[in-house]
Amino acid sequence: MIKLTSSIPESSLDYIDGYLFEHAPSPWIVEIDKLTGGMVVTGYFATQSEMHNETFQLKGELKDFLEFNFSQENIQDTDWKNSYKKHFKAWSYNGFHLVPLWLKDDFNIPANNHALFLDPGMAFGTGNHESTRMCIEFIVDDTNSKSCGDSFVDLGCGSGILTIAASLLGFSSVLGFDNDEDAVRISSENASVNNLPNDVKFQVNDLNKMNHSLGKFDYVAANIQADILIRNAEKIIDLSNPNSVIILSGILAKEVNQVCDCFQNLNPDGDIQINLKRMGDWAAVRIIKSDCS
Repeated sequence: MIKLTSSIPESSLDYIDGYLFEHAPSPWIVEIDKLTGGMVVTGYFATQSEMHNETFQLKGELKDFLEFNFSQENIQDTDWKNSYKKHFKAWSYNGFHLVPLWLKDDFNIPANNHALFLDPGMAFGTGNHESTRMCIEFIVDDTNSKSCGDSFVDLGCGSGILTIAASLLGFSSVLGFDNDEDAVRISSENASVNNLPNDVKFQVNDLNKMNHSLGKFDYVAANIQADILIRNAEKIIDLSNPNSVIILSGILAKEVNQVCDCFQNLNPDGDIQINLKRMGDWAAVRIIKSDCS
């Protein structure tokens, strides 16, 4: 196993974070020294060819924002397999807790709270990214206020975080799909870890290629990225019931107005309400259709 490491300035963190989010699954991770605050980007590769291809892509997309000075070393494969655990931390919001599976026995869950236990694997979402957290916050707030119906779909489920959270929070019919077979497999494994009922479904599907509806849902979540959301806006709306909630995330804050305008223009009668969340350079959009509030 080959390991590449380069120090990066703190000012570049948002650019790296955005690259990793948009290119997941990715062999790159960001490591932060809690004592010094120093940051490095680290990549793990099985072959020289993979290393060169991934490095070429990383440098090419971020060349306008920062330069890399990589050092190289050979490591044991087990170091790579467990490295992601250093960056996956537990967090809580309004009675909902997302907890690394390896901390399950050490984390106290208060009565009447909900806990999602997760081991995402190195290549898939951990729930620590701002985009995922904002989605979960919207879902928690809506389920707490009893304003979201019974059916839920997650468009691009990754490691299954939003789908599993929806089931834990009370949705009775839950579906997550992704265009990556490994993502669907890991999502199903994470659902089993959380003892979810059999009516939580995961399937391989691609929003970009989907040419038929999966049905209608009371709650639609799409944590992808702005260009895909805009390109598939009509499909996303078509998946939602007349009285429903749509959550859109994976959006850079500078792109959020474009996303909102797109979905607003598809509802010219003005029968929607739009709310925004922002964390750092990221934004999430909550669309309430008709009288669902």
